[in-house]
Amino acid sequence: MKALIPALLLTFISITAVLAKGGPPINELCPVDGKAGRVIYRVFSEKGTIIFCCATCLDTYQKSPASYPVAPKAEK
Repeated sequence: MKALIPALLLTFISITAVLAKGGPPINELCPVDGKAGRVIYRVFSEKGTIIFCCATCLDTYQKSPASYPVAPKAEK
């Protein structure tokens, strides 16, 4: 239990730092593959934070961002 508390605290701090820098992601699906995006694979643009499903998709997008339009999250 003692080891669990620092791990949880570190996770919370990491997630907070990710979301604080560029704000929440503007998309849910990877613009390259169409799979669910993960916050650890992200790029910050003038539109906001764009997330990807993997590092390969992130690299592909950065080489040619105009080729991959970003679909914003659906409004609830």
